[in-house]
Amino acid sequence: MNRTSKWCVAVCSLALALSSADAFAQQTPSASSRPGSPVVHEITENDVILLVLRHNPDVASAILSEKQAAILVRAQEVRYPFVLTANGGYTHSASPALGRDGQVSVGERDVFSLNAALRKDFATGTVMSLSVQSSRSSTSNPVGELVTAGAAGVGYSMSTRLSLTQPILRGAGTRMGEAGLRAAELDRAAAHEGRERVASEVVRDALTAYWELWYASRSLGIEQAARDFAKVERDAADQRRERGALAAVDVLSYETRIATLGESVTSAELSELQRGLELAQILAVIDPNVRLRAAGSPDSPPVPTVAEVEKALTSLSPELKELEARVASAESRAQVAGDAYRPRLDVEGYVELRGLGNGSIAPAFAQIGTFGAVGGYVGFVFEAPLTTARESAEVENARINAQISKNQLESARSRIRILALRLVAQLESAEARRAAAAQTVAIAERQLEAERARFALGASTPLQVQQAEDSLRTSRLRVTRATVDRTQALLALEHAMGRIAARIGDGSTPSK
Repeated sequence: MNRTSKWCVAVCSLALALSSADAFAQQTPSASSRPGSPVVHEITENDVILLVLRHNPDVASAILSEKQAAILVRAQEVRYPFVLTANGGYTHSASPALGRDGQVSVGERDVFSLNAALRKDFATGTVMSLSVQSSRSSTSNPVGELVTAGAAGVGYSMSTRLSLTQPILRGAGTRMGEAGLRAAELDRAAAHEGRERVASEVVRDALTAYWELWYASRSLGIEQAARDFAKVERDAADQRRERGALAAVDVLSYETRIATLGESVTSAELSELQRGLELAQILAVIDPNVRLRAAGSPDSPPVPTVAEVEKALTSLSPELKELEARVASAESRAQVAGDAYRPRLDVEGYVELRGLGNGSIAPAFAQIGTFGAVGGYVGFVFEAPLTTARESAEVENARINAQISKNQLESARSRIRILALRLVAQLESAEARRAAAAQTVAIAERQLEAERARFALGASTPLQVQQAEDSLRTSRLRVTRATVDRTQALLALEHAMGRIAARIGDGSTPSK
């Protein structure tokens, strides 16, 4: 076999080895088989979303806040229940008195009382109550003005009163009576939007960490493939040295390259471990015996236009929706601020039925049933602070809080709009970089083939071939990096546009 044929055989064997190494670079690196080494667990994008929504404490806290807001709404809905009050008692009294003959006599009296009332407050400020009072009085001597008209014996009294109080100024109308309910409902809406915002942020951060892990895993695969192929080249070069076709000093360059690539592999392994731990921390599923590794590949959806981004920000941004709900809540509180310190004017009145029985309770019931003793009252109560300083302070404080909420909303709108435009630019830049890096990979592959052919003909050196291989390796790393940058920019943009919140919906049920 002539010299040219030997070089052709060597080049063919190297090309076959390179193909195997390139295929290996596209696969996930296998787990270490050393005893005691962590178990490698491949995790997908859907796994990340499911785990972070189930275990992340920030999501759990946001869900509990939403539940708490819903409970406060229910508490406001039943703010005006019927209230039953009842009381009873026994009183014994003794009263000395002078008789006509100058003697002192002591009269005793025993009273048993039993009273009950049913009260109902309304959202309009109206207070209505129905009360029933009853008593039994017994005397031993005719002393004083007793219920038995000055005679000794037992008397029974009963009365029924229907009362009504209606505020005219302070606390009048549903504007005040339902203010708590309106504020609670707005707070619940804000808590719901806040929960969606927190869930979207956590999912965005988790997926960002996941794609960083994916980049670390793919980089490790590329570095390992390059190192293994360098070993194949070194073995082939050593065989050529044994045949006298290559100088011993040329073999040293392959040994140097293997050592350098070994350092790159070690660095890539550490990077993958670190990215995996960062992801596990976000997922709250840290296990020292498990090493996470990203599986799958990122999608390449079309880049949204600026008009689409601005439209989505207006209607779907979870942060803006939360701030809008908080503005509405602050404005609702500002509308009723200071009412507790306004002048009070209440119109009140009652209608009362009375009954009295001597020795028996039946006459008392008969008098009430036949409206034998009817009484009534109509009046008003006025109360006003002598200064309005407290009311003015409460109103001004509520107005300032509402204005602060509005300013925060406007600031967030401006910030998110600029952020979205910047992310669109980053997304377009990452797409352009990925396309350019893919072209570079194609050129580097052709250049490497040319250098190998020149090396086979003796027109090139091992160093030039290794430089071409390094150029191909770095080009593949740049393609991977640009792919991840594009995916992460798209994640941030989808979070700002509310697409992540719409994607996960209400399917988050944390375990804590």
